[in-house]
Amino acid sequence: NFDIHLDSIVAERAELGARVNRVELIEERLGEQEVISKRIMSNNEDIDFEQVIIDLKTQEVVHRSALAAGARIMQPTLLDFLR
Repeated sequence: NFDIHLDSIVAERAELGARVNRVELIEERLGEQEVISKRIMSNNEDIDFEQVIIDLKTQEVVHRSALAAGARIMQPTLLDFLR
């Protein structure tokens, strides 16, 4: 009878140990995911404002230059108005 109870206790302790191991593994994975998600958020949210403004101004200059070149190419002539 004692052996049966001892085996039962050993089995319960083994199951409890397995559960503790799973909980620790989940905690470790959650910690890793937290670090990864913080890094991703930082990469997405932390911008270099000066560089963004420079890029925007550069794109504006390119856009205006393209519009000006298109306007020079397509200048209407007197013959265009007479048609």
